[in-house]
Amino acid sequence: WQVCEADEVELPPNSGAAEAADRWFGRYTGGPRGRVTFREYAPRTMQWLRSRVFGVEAEAYATAMAGSLEGGVELSLARSFSEGRGGGFFFFSADGRYLAKSMTRAEHHALLQLLPQYCRHMQSQPRSLLSRLSGCYSITMYGQTKFFHVLSNVFADLPPMHERFDLKGSWVDRHATPGEKTRKDSDWPASRLLRLEPQAKAALLRQAGRDARFLASCRLMDYSLLLTCPGPVHDTSETCPVG
Repeated sequence: WQVCEADEVELPPNSGAAEAADRWFGRYTGGPRGRVTFREYAPRTMQWLRSRVFGVEAEAYATAMAGSLEGGVELSLARSFSEGRGGGFFFFSADGRYLAKSMTRAEHHALLQLLPQYCRHMQSQPRSLLSRLSGCYSITMYGQTKFFHVLSNVFADLPPMHERFDLKGSWVDRHATPGEKTRKDSDWPASRLLRLEPQAKAALLRQAGRDARFLASCRLMDYSLLLTCPGPVHDTSETCPVG
């Protein structure tokens, strides 16, 4: 796996993409930005992963990340940058199929080190519940480098969901904050059950076990299960169909 290679391009300092990145760096005061460098890491490995494992062609991915023909990447980035917890940033592609999230330098290096194992696991487990990694990038300006990775948006092809839970299997500090759309472990009523067909239940448990063993082999433990439920549930004692 070619995980150490990187492709590099220089962005025009006055481009919309550079202006959007200014919000990430928080440094722009109206003066010259100087050189703005964009890097893609392990490009051939990521292309193999997208096309051979996830079934996404290069043109489709580039179109999704670049946005509409009228605005291109500049419009897509400028309109969709949002600040997350801990000072990080994320943005959705123009068609909503991908989510880009910032990461630290240490997380970036760890991700590239785990990339060969991740590729083998995803190739052998086409129904894996793990997030689908589609790219790893950085942008350098003002003498600083920010890293981010791109994931497939699991909600892109689903109908609107009434509820969404982020479950870690722990009740310690696992309440959603007021106004937060995604609920957590302690927000799930104890009397509420999931409704799964026997075959679906068995398949889910098998796949979750395989993915958990893979993460354990990588010495990773901070992960969760994203669960969605369609339609309102009026009685918490009722079962909930899973999305």
